Amino acid sequence: MQNTDPYYLYETVVDGRHRYFASLLPPNSGFAEGLPGEAIMGEFTRGPGDLTPDAFQQNTQFLQFMAFVVSKHCAACPGLMAEAQRQQNGYVYILDKRTPTPDDAVPPEDIIGGVEIQDGQMIRYHGSPNYQLVTSNGFMQLDDWLRDRVMEELEQIAKGGENVKNQ
Repeated sequence: MQNTDPYYLYETVVDGRHRYFASLLPPNSGFAEGLPGEAIMGEFTRGPGDLTPDAFQQNTQFLQFMAFVVSKHCAACPGLMAEAQRQQNGYVYILDKRTPTPDDAVPPEDIIGGVEIQDGQMIRYHGSPNYQLVTSNGFMQLDDWLRDRVMEELEQIAKGGENVKNQ
């Protein structure tokens, strides 16, 4: 069954205190030692019912991992390749699908990053320091192609495969 939420909720109890974490990985992902740090998107600091930016502490390790995955795979993204050919030079920006204004001024917290383009070729990816996993417009929503790449890399780590960052 497909997960209709953009994340799975994990509850733990530490020193008698309930803590709630978000991850893209479903519980049956095959990890024996708990969620890998890269898979923890962040913590709901006021419980799972409060999905507001000030009640969600995003995990820097997940953001760095996501930037690594985007950087590693962006040159193979069909949409980015087409836009790079069309634009030829400058930047192609990768936007969170939750943004209400994809064809207008996009809030900085909805810009995942940008790919530098030169002569129609992707040169390098630059992650945005302003990107937020949770905004007033909701939780992160990746396009299907990017989400698939992130999931492939997370599942490889969760199953005990080599750390994809060291390949």
